[in-house]
Amino acid sequence: MMKLLFCLLLLPVFTMAEAEQTLPAPTMPPVVVRPLPKPDDILFLSPTIYYKPVLSADPAQCAGTPMVELKDIEDKVLTVLCPKDHANCLMQGACYVADEWGRLRSFNYVRRGVDQLPRWGEVNTSKCPYGYGVRNVCLDPHYSVAADLDFHKLGDVIFVPRLVGVAMPDGSTHHGYLVIRDKGAAIKGPHRFDFFTGFVEPYVSANIMRKLGFSESKNSFVYRKATAEEAEMVRRYTAYPGLIPVPTPRPEL
Repeated sequence: MMKLLFCLLLLPVFTMAEAEQTLPAPTMPPVVVRPLPKPDDILFLSPTIYYKPVLSADPAQCAGTPMVELKDIEDKVLTVLCPKDHANCLMQGACYVADEWGRLRSFNYVRRGVDQLPRWGEVNTSKCPYGYGVRNVCLDPHYSVAADLDFHKLGDVIFVPRLVGVAMPDGSTHHGYLVIRDKGAAIKGPHRFDFFTGFVEPYVSANIMRKLGFSESKNSFVYRKATAEEAEMVRRYTAYPGLIPVPTPRPEL
């Protein structure tokens, strides 16, 4: 029988913009030691990882292939990408693009047009530096997942014991809770979850979630739905649907 240690999280106090109030620093719910459910009732998730790629609009990187236009819902061309980069941006649902003037612009997939080609929107990263999930919800690296919204709701929270106590790249220690902030076209079923890792690619050695085994859908991990009290505490702690105010990260090219 697996036994978890109780832990208290020491939360830093952040200051929001002058026009906003200081976000209270709530106490995270403790990791609760509960009797294991009957074997038939234990839930196992099937994981994958997604991220926000940082790409270039440089045609020299296209190996002679024509570039693909990213158009908005009004058919205005926002930028262009090499075909492989366009495919990657579409698969991830969002990307940063460095243009010929050195600007780093952020794009999110919106929907397909009447011609069935993808349409995009340029987004302001001041509020959500890692991009947006569904309905303008900010993505939160290592603490948010995409799920099948036929089985879950935005803002639902899951608890994954495998993550408890793991050191994250931002210096935090994971508490095991993740908020559903996104959905994915390939994420189907009640136990499929896509773990967001910010700008870190899924299969590089630096990806902590990969090291833990979350990059392979064939793997499975015990999880449970958070209680209503836990979920409310986690949403408050993570400032859902926004983010805890921190300096805006700038991805490296």
